[in-house]
Amino acid sequence: MKKILALVLALAMVLSIAGIATAEGTDYSKVFKKSINIICPWAAGGGADGNARLFAAQLGEKLGQTVTVSNQTGGSGAVGFSAIIGANPNGNTIGIITAELNTLPPQGLVTFTWADMHPIIEICELPSVVAVKADSPFNTLEELVAYAKENPGKLKVGTVGTGSIWHICAAKFMKAAGIELTTVPYDGAASAAVAMLAGEIDLTTTELSTSHAYVQSGDMRILGIMTEERLADYAEYPTCKEQGYDSVGGSFQGFFCPKGVKEDVKAAWEELATEVWNSEAYQTYCKNAGMVPVYRNSADWSAWLAEDLETVGSLMKELGLTK
Repeated sequence: MKKILALVLALAMVLSIAGIATAEGTDYSKVFKKSINIICPWAAGGGADGNARLFAAQLGEKLGQTVTVSNQTGGSGAVGFSAIIGANPNGNTIGIITAELNTLPPQGLVTFTWADMHPIIEICELPSVVAVKADSPFNTLEELVAYAKENPGKLKVGTVGTGSIWHICAAKFMKAAGIELTTVPYDGAASAAVAMLAGEIDLTTTELSTSHAYVQSGDMRILGIMTEERLADYAEYPTCKEQGYDSVGGSFQGFFCPKGVKEDVKAAWEELATEVWNSEAYQTYCKNAGMVPVYRNSADWSAWLAEDLETVGSLMKELGLTK
């Protein structure tokens, strides 16, 4: 009898840690009683903002409340990352992060790393592309590279913040092609795209998700995608690698919350975010938005982030971007 009682108490403790669970799953209304806010470190209109707003809509439906998105931009993502770390750990604030979380520390631009907040889940990867205006004189990467070699530094490439993953992608492309471009940083991929359409810059090396939308509207042309092989859903875009420029790169996105959030709430967030990731709405969104859905749970993502930080640090040192 004592053994049975001990087992019952142990089971109750496990359920308590895992969340407020029922036979039907977690009762989120008992976990998230106040309004939810998602911090986005990038400007409205970019890939991170789109993901944040899609998740906000889906979370709102599941929670029966309005979920807001606040764009806290600046410092190549540092402002927003800091806001996530410093948010009230009551569980009502989460944030979407991008690869800059691992590119800023090696440069000495921030005093924190991914380990200063809690990973919930990874949701996608975003390949970089080399894109130009639809009326650009360059129809291929070869034409662009030939011009750049004859005119060092004359072409301006839009990136997202100095030292951002998109800045690294520009550096990778320049190194692979043996050219010199003038980099111009913006506060988001959408801002860089608008600047290119306005004639401020000649090309961008930002995310597929933003450029793809402009290709569909007839305003841009993608000359190369920075993946190992062509993507099945975007087979019309040739890789930089197949054109003779071995540059592969891009970003990743996912959700974090402050470290001080209670364990049962962290578990509930992982469960809830996973439900949204598995939804038809999100999978369809990724396919239409130029994103590659990639899922890692909290534990797997923590291990991956730690390894990636080391890899990125070595790469940035090689490219001369470390402090």
